[in-house]
Amino acid sequence: NNTCRPFCPFRSKAAVSIEPRMESLNNATPEFATEMARLQLDMQVGKMPDPERLRTVANGIDAAVNDWENLLARLQLSDDFQTREYAKLTEAHLSNHGQNSQEIAIMMRWQSQCMIAMADNRPPPFPPSEINVMKLMEDAKTSQESGLGAPSLPAMTAAEKITSTPFNGDEAAFESDTVREEYEALCRDHSSLVDFGASYATFDRMGKLAYIDEMDKIQERWEVFFARFSLLGQLNKTFVKQCNAFLNSMGMTEDDFRELLKKTHEIMREDAERER
Repeated sequence: NNTCRPFCPFRSKAAVSIEPRMESLNNATPEFATEMARLQLDMQVGKMPDPERLRTVANGIDAAVNDWENLLARLQLSDDFQTREYAKLTEAHLSNHGQNSQEIAIMMRWQSQCMIAMADNRPPPFPPSEINVMKLMEDAKTSQESGLGAPSLPAMTAAEKITSTPFNGDEAAFESDTVREEYEALCRDHSSLVDFGASYATFDRMGKLAYIDEMDKIQERWEVFFARFSLLGQLNKTFVKQCNAFLNSMGMTEDDFRELLKKTHEIMREDAERER
């Protein structure tokens, strides 16, 4: 099954405008994640890490967490549907693993404080009350056994990107007027819906619910269209490869992502219902 669900061919203006901040976070996070891994390796072999290196990594963690929290806040407060949807998708993904963004931020800041204490040759601070150390150890053991890491700031920001498109435009199927017209109508309807969602936050309760329903219908139409091309073996191979890489980097299957998006829209429906 290679219908490749994690793809939206149209980006809202708000989503495009926030991309530089996301890109900046994406670029910075893997660097301190790599440094953290090196520090842990040093300590495992009994080597005391360099204090200045510890402080540098700790400061990098704090900066990345601040950027992440600011980014999520902007996504959550946006009027635009697509940016809000991304924030809720992150929330749903963490929820599936019994986590939330606040807990991850608290845990990472505590890790930073522990590094500063080590650099100063002081005892580490006690874990914050919000952190369940036993649960963290159990989650780490489960992740190690399954080979799938639990969500983390480095893992989520380092997720593989999808930069290609599902079709090149020269596939044999497009020689059919019916297929070409269906594709053009789907693109036109989806693009219009994304543009209309720019003021999603201003919709009343019924408007929000109706909008989510329409977005689900568009996604179902893409599913059918993708499946047809997949059966014909005419999906862009680069696109398929990037979709699979994205799913693997998130520790998910295509069905997992489909369920995640479904849960995301359920959360958004619940938010709308609370506006009664």
